[in-house]
Amino acid sequence: MDTSTSQSKPYSRGTLLKLCGFDLIAAASSSTLVSPFIAVVDRAIIENMNGKRSLGQGLVYGARSVLTRPHKFIASPQFQLVLGLYFSTYATANIVDTTTEYYGVDPKNTSIIKFIATTTANMGLCIYKDRSFTRMFGTIAAHPFPKLSYLLFALRDSLTVAASFNAPSFVSAWFQERPSLLSDYWKSNPDKVTAAAQLACPSLIQFISTPLHLLALDLYNRPTATVPQRATLVRAEYLKSALARIGRIGPAFGIGGIGNTMVRNHRSFIWKRQQTPTTVV
Repeated sequence: MDTSTSQSKPYSRGTLLKLCGFDLIAAASSSTLVSPFIAVVDRAIIENMNGKRSLGQGLVYGARSVLTRPHKFIASPQFQLVLGLYFSTYATANIVDTTTEYYGVDPKNTSIIKFIATTTANMGLCIYKDRSFTRMFGTIAAHPFPKLSYLLFALRDSLTVAASFNAPSFVSAWFQERPSLLSDYWKSNPDKVTAAAQLACPSLIQFISTPLHLLALDLYNRPTATVPQRATLVRAEYLKSALARIGRIGPAFGIGGIGNTMVRNHRSFIWKRQQTPTTVV
């Protein structure tokens, strides 16, 4: 039996598969937790942009649907599209982390691999979800989505993924390497610094990505609008939409990310069992 491969790895392939299974459980629990809120906010923003409902009315309508008809809401394409999107994104990020850990990939390279993998998974599904939402909740007859809208959605998603899965670890490490910038509480609780970064990074990036999102929607809703007309609409809707997206992204990648990390932190019992001596009869 060749043991050189197993000796160079932190655990066996069987354990790797179990850890990947645990990664899927973490992704499922986190995405199920945050998807209802995200689905409501996404629909409200789209209906606000096409004039169907104001943002406030859309949020109230969506919340009422979740609370009064939860079984119908869970069975709806609105919820299932969002659930599938975030499950796939978290699952991809988790499995990349576990696999690169198994093969001993340098952490710097891991960040690049994770960015590419999660962006690929997130971008395609998120664009599909946004296109579906825009058509499902639109006020005009469905028509082909503009190519520029796809490009704007792709740029928006790249920024969000980088701010959600890559930036927090760098920001957390940057602050922890500069203790003079931290109070005694933060110095003694490095996990809190990481959690704060996981909430702050994806939230702050919304001030940059929101105009891209609004412009992409307007290109579909008003194909013949002029550049000044689009600029006026984006400017008018920017602040409240940015705040709504921050409220949305907080659960999506902030709270969801923290929950995902907390669940994954309990996976150590799997590889610890491998280290327990067993008797072969």
